[in-house]
Amino acid sequence: MIRPQTQAFAATHGRGAPANLSRRRFMQGSTALVLGAATPMLGAAAGANRDAQATLAPNVFLAIDGDGGVTITASRSEMGQGVRTALAQIVADELEADWGAITVAQAVGDPVYGDQNTDGSQSIRLLFDTLRQAGAAAREMLCEAAAQEWGVPAAECDAAEHAVRHQPSGRTLGYAQLVPAAADLPVPANPPLKSRADYRYIGKGQVHVDANDVVDGQAAFGMDVTLPNMAHAVIVRPPVLGATVASFTEPPAQPGLIGVETLDGVGLGGMFQPLGGVAVIADRTWTAIKIADALQVEWGESPHDGFDSTTLAGQLRELVRADGERMFDQGDVEASFAADGQDVEALYETAFLSHAPMEPPCALANVTATGCEVWAPVQDPQSTRGLVAQQLGLDPAQVTVRVTLLGGAFGRKSKPDFVLEAVELSKRLARPIRVTWRREDDIRHDYYHAASAQYHRAKLDAEGRPTAWLQRTAFPSIQTTFNKAAVAPAGWELEMGFSNLPFRVPNQRFEYAGVEPGVRIGWLRSVCNIFHSFSSNVFIDELAAAAGQDPIAYRLALLGESGALEVPGTQPPEGHALDLGRLRHVIERARDVSDWNAARAAGRSLGFAVHHSFRSYVAAVVEVQEDAGTLSAERVHVVLDCGTYINPDTCRAQMEGAVVFGLSIAMRGEITMRDGRVQQDNFDGYPVLRMGESPDITVELVASDALPAGVGEPGVPPVPPAFVNAVFAATGNRHRTLPVRA
Repeated sequence: MIRPQTQAFAATHGRGAPANLSRRRFMQGSTALVLGAATPMLGAAAGANRDAQATLAPNVFLAIDGDGGVTITASRSEMGQGVRTALAQIVADELEADWGAITVAQAVGDPVYGDQNTDGSQSIRLLFDTLRQAGAAAREMLCEAAAQEWGVPAAECDAAEHAVRHQPSGRTLGYAQLVPAAADLPVPANPPLKSRADYRYIGKGQVHVDANDVVDGQAAFGMDVTLPNMAHAVIVRPPVLGATVASFTEPPAQPGLIGVETLDGVGLGGMFQPLGGVAVIADRTWTAIKIADALQVEWGESPHDGFDSTTLAGQLRELVRADGERMFDQGDVEASFAADGQDVEALYETAFLSHAPMEPPCALANVTATGCEVWAPVQDPQSTRGLVAQQLGLDPAQVTVRVTLLGGAFGRKSKPDFVLEAVELSKRLARPIRVTWRREDDIRHDYYHAASAQYHRAKLDAEGRPTAWLQRTAFPSIQTTFNKAAVAPAGWELEMGFSNLPFRVPNQRFEYAGVEPGVRIGWLRSVCNIFHSFSSNVFIDELAAAAGQDPIAYRLALLGESGALEVPGTQPPEGHALDLGRLRHVIERARDVSDWNAARAAGRSLGFAVHHSFRSYVAAVVEVQEDAGTLSAERVHVVLDCGTYINPDTCRAQMEGAVVFGLSIAMRGEITMRDGRVQQDNFDGYPVLRMGESPDITVELVASDALPAGVGEPGVPPVPPAFVNAVFAATGNRHRTLPVRA
């Protein structure tokens, strides 16, 4: 999926499809073999200009120095999901490298790397083949260099354990010995790739390359970077989206205070431009916070002064109770509903959600006479670079965006408004400035996950099978962040669990509607899959209950045995259509690993849900304990089929995190607005599941040779409905609104 900001920059900066990786760069001060997704002509150019290129940096994906050390540059942002390690595993496997010789570097924002947006659980899916080819090309060049050294056919040579061997004679040469000669060779266009049976690192557990640095405090997150003469800024932002500063009282001169600046802001439809406000610049963040807390600001009016989340919820309910825009219509739904049979209908609602990453947004910028340099935890450094260049009136080549580790993100840090704040203040004060958002800023001024309503209605025949099914969805679209008039849900939003509902019946209709929000809307981990999975999974449980049938058996009876699901609207990428056989498999495995049909202790009950998102298949069983009216999640079983996976340890960790994330949504997640103001401001009002409340979690990975798919997000959508279905099994109470209230 191409995010809207990617499309926007394609139009303004000539960025469409990922760039052809046609630059070969060499590590400064070393003899280095550097490869991207190479083409044959690149090798000849490299050989002709080798000495000059040896001074260029950084490399594209892979560099081998004269000592045999391998530097692999990760083009995606690391936010704890293990992407830097996984990308290195792919390259190292095809290179036949010694893992101990690997160093992972972080790429700056640059089109030479292709798409760098770490978003949509697509890093491995998009880079798997590219990185395999990069590693394989280097391996083949090293083998060719060895063959020329020995005067033997290259076919008699192979690579293993960081060296090339000549099989007939038993001779070997290490990679370090071969780098100078290999660097002069042409880069093969289509190097042979290893067979799956020969993988050494792909599909094998590997400790994250950043793990030790994170544990011992050496890792550099956004707040860890410092520069000489830097100052610190904290911004008092408008309480209502779109309000501007009418006036403020200048703070008295005091130790540590450097200055106060007024920032213009934008309202709805302002893309990633800052909200505006009054910035307090000081020698330390804490000093800035204390002065900002005491600052007296008068705010102008906003068109969103009257926005109320309760009113919006009522509008959403009205929208799904009326006819919407049709995107799928087969058979005769009205006639089927008018016929005899059991009628089942339900309306489901979900609240606004905040990203609430552990590390709030922060950015350090240094604007000089010749350009700008940024250090920030951003998910899309190229879009950030383009926006900074646009703001400063610079060529993007004059802007460098250095990506730090991200202390959580969930989609928030692909929206670089916080970077633009730091850039503007650095420009004005002519010194490095770091802007730090307080937790209160993060909760009150987020790009919120949309509130929603869904309506489902079905007609059941004598056997309890649906003969007709109507589903409607309504929510404020993410598109309103870019154009406030674009209220209709986008096709890619509807493809997230709505248009690809896997259950097909003879008479069926899908309808949708949108509404203008009074706050900024953005993508949050799993995006629209959250509310679409919630409604569809709870509704089919309701159908099973109405039919007097087991929820899992009922689903399996309605699913096709195999084949690809045909969907309306936005189509999946080639090779990633929803496979009904794979969906059935995770359902059956979740049933078995959870011992679904076994008797449970008093007060213990199970709930089930399954969902296809980000091209992966996830089934979840949640076991709840009901004790004197108190509900707790005690155990969760997850089955994941993400196709070919790189690091199984990471896959399991992401599913475990998804369970905690999903249960937090189900049990606690709610942002409310009154008179345009967000009513929550910290973890006391917007709590997440604590360690002692987290359940035991088991994860089963499905071994598969299918194309790689997403891992970071697809574990979330089935968890809230599985919890709600378990609560029904335990108490007989059906909850149709999230979060669940006692």
